[in-house]
Amino acid sequence: MKRLFFVVANPASGSTRLEDILNDVIDFLNDKKYKYEVFLTSKKHNAWKTVEKNFDPSFTDLLIIGGDGTINEAINGLKYDVPVSIIPNGTGNDFVKNYPVGKSIYDYLKVLDKGAIHTIDLGLCNGRKFVNGVGIGFDGQIVADMLRKKSFLKGPTKYYYYVLRILASYKARRYKFVQDKSTYEKNLILLCVANGTTFGGSFKLTPDAEINDTILDVCEIGKISGLRRFLNIHRLKEGTHDRLPEVKLSRCKHLTVDENPHLEAHIDGEYFGHPPFEFGVLPNALRIRMLK
Repeated sequence: MKRLFFVVANPASGSTRLEDILNDVIDFLNDKKYKYEVFLTSKKHNAWKTVEKNFDPSFTDLLIIGGDGTINEAINGLKYDVPVSIIPNGTGNDFVKNYPVGKSIYDYLKVLDKGAIHTIDLGLCNGRKFVNGVGIGFDGQIVADMLRKKSFLKGPTKYYYYVLRILASYKARRYKFVQDKSTYEKNLILLCVANGTTFGGSFKLTPDAEINDTILDVCEIGKISGLRRFLNIHRLKEGTHDRLPEVKLSRCKHLTVDENPHLEAHIDGEYFGHPPFEFGVLPNALRIRMLK
């Protein structure tokens, strides 16, 4: 069977020039005598709309070049069961930390060509699929601030700046949520519902999460003083924050969060508004290529 690649790329994201990546990809596909079509996203036609409108059954593979937000959009626009390959080119590239994809363009092209196909789960929030996770509260506020306020900083440095900017001052808020069949009402700094492990480029909020275990991982962080937040931020990078009494890690199949206009949220690093939210898991919902 001859392979026909649908290549979707986001010019607005990236730590490496997209032109350089595309040149390498096109040279490789031409050398292999694979057919392909390249689609660039725009503000009016993001990856969701681009894939939904242009992907048809003649394509055998989907290649996504971009960050977590582009991956999220593309898989939401995908209506066909085809293998997905990813060349990470975002600011945090959190999703690809969950499986072996390599560390260079040479690795990514090797995966694109002959990578092993594995089936993974997808999360679901208010009907929208996610690959990595949804953050409500502190990390959602960071994404909201980055969207609304201009900064000359870029990449992970920009994210860390906004983390430090509100780390001590962000106040715990009231959450009412139902996890599986148990109802909770708590004051929390954040609530993260995840398929993957890592957020913000290096913060392992749900360190034990697996993308193929048919269950969602949950991280709750309660009220912690500003000083203790600074003293323990390293634990988030190490994934040892569950040693703190204010932190709870758990798992569930279903979770709902009640309406609260004071809570901001992100989905796979993109702003997602306010609760109410309803979460579920889609087992074995996506096929992706990875290193053997």
